[in-house]
Amino acid sequence: MTSQPISPVCSPLDNDPLLSAQQTSGDPAAQKTPLLAHWQPVRSGSQTLVDQIVDRFIVCIEQNVFRQGSRLPSVRLLAQELNVSRYTIVEAYDRLVATNHVTANARSGYFVQHKKEPARGIKSGQIVPPLPEDRIDVPWILNRLFSQQNNLGLKPEWIDSEIVARSIRKVARKMQPSALMYGEPFGFAPLRQTIVAQLAAQDLHVQPAGEVLLTTGVTHSVDLLIRQLVRPGDYVVVEEPCWFVAFAYLRMVGVNILTVARTPQGPDMAQLETHCRKHKPVLFICNSTVHNPTGFTLSASAAHDVLRLAQQYDMWIVEDDTYSELGAGPPLRISTLGQCERTFLLGNYSKTLGAAMRVGYIAGPANILSEIAMLKLLSGLSTSSLNERVIYEIINGGHYRSHIERLRQRINSARTHMLARLSAMDYALAQPPAAGLFLWLDMTRDAEPLARQLNQRNIPATPGSLFYPDQRVSTYLRLSVSSWDNPQLWEDLAAWRQA
Repeated sequence: MTSQPISPVCSPLDNDPLLSAQQTSGDPAAQKTPLLAHWQPVRSGSQTLVDQIVDRFIVCIEQNVFRQGSRLPSVRLLAQELNVSRYTIVEAYDRLVATNHVTANARSGYFVQHKKEPARGIKSGQIVPPLPEDRIDVPWILNRLFSQQNNLGLKPEWIDSEIVARSIRKVARKMQPSALMYGEPFGFAPLRQTIVAQLAAQDLHVQPAGEVLLTTGVTHSVDLLIRQLVRPGDYVVVEEPCWFVAFAYLRMVGVNILTVARTPQGPDMAQLETHCRKHKPVLFICNSTVHNPTGFTLSASAAHDVLRLAQQYDMWIVEDDTYSELGAGPPLRISTLGQCERTFLLGNYSKTLGAAMRVGYIAGPANILSEIAMLKLLSGLSTSSLNERVIYEIINGGHYRSHIERLRQRINSARTHMLARLSAMDYALAQPPAAGLFLWLDMTRDAEPLARQLNQRNIPATPGSLFYPDQRVSTYLRLSVSSWDNPQLWEDLAAWRQA
């Protein structure tokens, strides 16, 4: 067939019991399924009707329009929609069964079966096998989120654009030609000194001369650290669930990914110790304060245990501190306990000032950061001195702390309202987070169809499958509390619950 945009014949919602009931009801208006009406076979075409139907289904299945396990329309319904005989549909389905695209159940109908073996259900603590290429959905969610206006997960009115604009004007008024040149290898020195002072106020004492390196954000920081510390074939431990970009990148560079379950107190220490003893991992990537996506913050005892294992087994710790400023109190960091001898602390400003303000930092051992600074120059030259000067002006202008406090209050209020309304709808969290922008909801069945539907409505939602390295089917959904007052969200959640 010629390449053209695919109009779905059906969707994962076809296995929705509510939709099935509508399709089989006596209501004539419910007999026609809109998702089937976008495509029709061509009777005068060069291919037979069966060939056209089979090809259309294969394309939809291989492009992941239909997820594994989704129930396809009945023979009768599809024949009516495509205006063909039931024998034509039966023959098409039989051919799809023969090519392992579809499985047949005598009592309940036809279901999607990918040609490739489905991903095995990996339990926490197992080594993650290579991921089939057709299951990688990280690019899909990144493209979808970045095409939305609310791609930061914050309401636009929560971002104080005026303090950014005011700082830009201040920088412009006193800007010298040097501000338009390449920046320093480690980044703008006054901003690094400010970061050092902020960390010292939280009992983490580093030196600006070589223990703080500026980057374009946490993603850039992770990239540099993995390039510096990890080689193909090495073992790296990640939490699960985990920020999906981290293990997508790890898989790309060819490392062996080990997982440990994330509990409300921190990583599963028995699993982590087993990995350390058996595989000698070079790196552990964790999210200590306001964990993404659960919102949990690790306990003091768990932080001590992680540091002990790192010291015992010569393992580096990469501590993602992205959301700590949204926490309920002073951040509890592994880096503070060990004063960055075995850890690299990653921070950034884009989650609180706006995604366009791409400035982050790494705090860590000076000798390693000196090598990473050279890697930074070789891979992308310097970071933006102009952005770094603006961030410096914002922090030192005296309004940054009050902005963070207002932002935290707004997020906390939105989370309180959202949790109350979810509870009223019988959506319960086993342990609601005390802080943070996200809620990690158990939707009781595969949440990807709902995530796709919400994203189509420009409501930020990420299916739980993306937060596991093997992309297993997950019943969890990550929602931003900024959507709490969106009526469409509650309509969709109500329909999902009723179904």
